[in-house]
Amino acid sequence: MPAARNLDVSIYRSRLIVALVLFALSAVLATSLIVKMDRGFDFTDEAFYLMLAQRPTEYEFVLGLFSYAIRPLYLLAGESVSAFNRLGAVILAGLGASLGWAVLERLRLSWRDPDAILIVGMALLAPFFYYTYWLPTPSYNWLVLVAGWILALGLILLQSRPTVSAFIVALAIAIALFTRPLNVAAYCAIYIAGVLCAFADYRSRLAQLGRTMLFGFGLVAALAASLPLRTIARQINGYLTVFGGSHPNPFSMRDQLLDFFTEGWIWWVSGVLLLVCMLARLYERPAIGKYGALVAFSAIVLLGLSLLQRRFDPSNCHVFSVLGGGGFAMLSIACRRDASLKWIALLALIGLIPWAATLGSAGRVCFQVALFPGLSLMVLVMATVLVLPRSFGPTIVAFLGIYLAYRATAAGLASPYRLATSVDRQTISTEIGPQGALKLDERTREFVQTLQRDVASRGFCRDDLAIDLSGEVPGAVFAIGGRMPVFPWIFAGYPSSHRLAGEYLKMVGPERLRRAWLIMGTSVHSLKTEEWKGLGLDLASRSLVDNLAHPVDGSAVKLYAPIVERGPC
Repeated sequence: MPAARNLDVSIYRSRLIVALVLFALSAVLATSLIVKMDRGFDFTDEAFYLMLAQRPTEYEFVLGLFSYAIRPLYLLAGESVSAFNRLGAVILAGLGASLGWAVLERLRLSWRDPDAILIVGMALLAPFFYYTYWLPTPSYNWLVLVAGWILALGLILLQSRPTVSAFIVALAIAIALFTRPLNVAAYCAIYIAGVLCAFADYRSRLAQLGRTMLFGFGLVAALAASLPLRTIARQINGYLTVFGGSHPNPFSMRDQLLDFFTEGWIWWVSGVLLLVCMLARLYERPAIGKYGALVAFSAIVLLGLSLLQRRFDPSNCHVFSVLGGGGFAMLSIACRRDASLKWIALLALIGLIPWAATLGSAGRVCFQVALFPGLSLMVLVMATVLVLPRSFGPTIVAFLGIYLAYRATAAGLASPYRLATSVDRQTISTEIGPQGALKLDERTREFVQTLQRDVASRGFCRDDLAIDLSGEVPGAVFAIGGRMPVFPWIFAGYPSSHRLAGEYLKMVGPERLRRAWLIMGTSVHSLKTEEWKGLGLDLASRSLVDNLAHPVDGSAVKLYAPIVERGPC
């Protein structure tokens, strides 16, 4: 009927306009974050990543192999910190867009379809949840995220393009090898489960796993040919000498999981509900599926209402529970529709990747998983398209995704990780590192420039030895253009810190120590002067060059000149 046709056209146009607006908002938010990636400099973690990327082969032991993976990006960025940060963000956006297009192909959506526009827009923005704490420098967590998105892409293509999927997943696992062993194991397990779900017969399953292993062996062989394996073996042996087989910050995985179950119980319960609904669909128990869908709908409503609370804390699992739990609940409803059960299972496995990305980390799961909920958002969007196609349902979910991405990144910009002020107040251009400049706040700029000026007046040359003995400001070494021998960060405040300090002194040796600039700190967690004296370090023969206030906590940071003066640069 003409009236009904006109109504359909009107609804379509409204959906299309709103979808285009939301796509534009996603692009603007992502672009604004990329633009701000020349602001701020963290003297601990960020500096640690940068110094490892600078010279990964020079250190005598390593904490993981991620430095070898991020160094090519660092060189591609011309050793500019801001360009390095932005390159990492562009790679994430590209991976998101690739996954979005793969979903369109899998669902056979036209690019003019409002649902297609929303899917691509969300895929473009979703990886930017990674910047919740505003640590924009690529690191091991960044590599875990990259590998996770590539793995998700491989799962999306598993049924339609199995050979391409095999290569993509092999690439994801190869990248994950540079992160943590548990991440590799978890990603492999997710992929194997995906193969079991996607293919009905054992011959097809074995063929797919064989293709993946073949590509994987080829990539590993290429990596082995390009990496300095003897140096890596020596560095691993150095790590074992210092820490044994334990983590520098020992943790209990059992306690982590119990804590995560307590804080993230909504995600767990939603996952169990999805499993029940899938089994009910598989074994043709419609009554169970019906009640499961009702419970899932109630869960979605309650999760939506939970967003009305004013307080926003990205580290308490709330965002992950809303997106991850909502995605599982929506997939539970999809089990009542005519959607492919295999496709639902693959989306459910993608929903496990954010949790798998946290395995092996010493921190709280809820704190870590705040970096990775982008894939949970994508599962929620795709599940909504399955349940409510050609409706305003995906539009509402896309609006929710933009809102949560904005709140999460806004929290990071307002309270960035270990910076003196908010990112918006980091506006003064300051030379840091071999190439380029970063925008800093007034206190941090004054701290950096005073160090640079005073070491230069005492004959310091770029790449001279400098050691942060406080464990609180290794970034000061990077800021003045120094080179920290043995290892770029003597972690302070860990159970293993005293042992690390003693082993560091043995490894650095008296000769290099005499030629090195030394930095001492007085903050609560720093390694104190008395502790170093107890380990045999003598500061009495050194001249004090600077006694500055740390830009973040105001504690005293002292700079000592080397005992042996060097000649002209």
